[in-house]
Amino acid sequence: MTRRVVHATAQFLPRSETFVYTLVNGHRRYEASVLCQVRLHADEFPFTRVHVHARPRSRRTVAWWVDASVERATGRSPWRRAVEATLTALAPDVVHAHFGPNGCEMVEVTRALGIPLVTSLYGVDAAVLPYLPQWRARYATLFREGELFLAEGPEMRRKIIAAGAPADRTVIQPIAIDLDRYPRWAPGDSSTVLFAGRFVEKKGLLDAIAAFDRARARVPAARMVIVGEGPDEAAARALIGRLGASGVVTFVGTTPHADLIRRLAAASVLLHPSATAADGDSEGGAPTILLEAQAIGTPIVSTRHADIPHVVPEGAGVRLCGEHDVDALGDAVVAALESPAASSPAYVTAHHAVGTAIDRLENLYGALADRTPALRAEGNH
Repeated sequence: MTRRVVHATAQFLPRSETFVYTLVNGHRRYEASVLCQVRLHADEFPFTRVHVHARPRSRRTVAWWVDASVERATGRSPWRRAVEATLTALAPDVVHAHFGPNGCEMVEVTRALGIPLVTSLYGVDAAVLPYLPQWRARYATLFREGELFLAEGPEMRRKIIAAGAPADRTVIQPIAIDLDRYPRWAPGDSSTVLFAGRFVEKKGLLDAIAAFDRARARVPAARMVIVGEGPDEAAARALIGRLGASGVVTFVGTTPHADLIRRLAAASVLLHPSATAADGDSEGGAPTILLEAQAIGTPIVSTRHADIPHVVPEGAGVRLCGEHDVDALGDAVVAALESPAASSPAYVTAHHAVGTAIDRLENLYGALADRTPALRAEGNH
């Protein structure tokens, strides 16, 4: 009998969430389907079993008012009815929600249908949202009713538990990466410092630019390439202008994942100085690109933030600094450029290889199987 899992996410798939795609495609003992509200980059991330049910988000649309009116009248919105119909037809053994808000949306549906709900939390969804008034009650329901909560590493697990998840139902599940997809590090002739990530405070783009500026004073040939987009772009460009670095810093926007990996393999060093944002937002565990850099062998300069020290062991090719320590980051970039040494793939091979990570995840799913009959019986009452 085929076992089935439905991965529930708001969008399938932003380029910043390739870790979800690796899971969906990596299953061995489960047939995976996807339930989402928006389909993105379908050519880049092909997958056939995708079920799209858009949920109205704006009060300015007729669809939102219809959805709300039906929910008030019947207790079940058109969106929920469509999702329930899809899950009933698919009959999954487990639903795996990605990010806390998706877990909050799915928990009442899965409980009603008697399907175990697993929720992975990744960052702001554990560090900030559970404490906001508009989310507090919904998270309380999720933490009470959800069967299992997954964290990338021990620091993220601590945050999820602090937010209200039961400790005995919160476990570490490493991010999976397909090591066969990555080339080996082959830096070009130029001294290229690569930053790649969303332009939000916790990613440390402004610190990265300031550290690069300090480094280029000692390594005049250094150039910086910035991949990504986000709300901090204007501030980043203004800082580059003030530093007189416009001629040596290039913004390339968001790129297909294959192009990002090509740039990562050719870079002299990956600079990713993550830090806790003013509102408390932080990396959930560690950015996936730090795992990918190790898989390739690209040298890394990063910070002792969240689970980064746990999944990016300091050593040859890896230099970690304190958060916002721009001087230390600049020195580390200089050292990486002047004394090139590849980072090691040993840690990601041992802990994050897709086969190992998927086996662990599917074992967690399987551990819920004995509880499913009781859940279904309860859900039918």
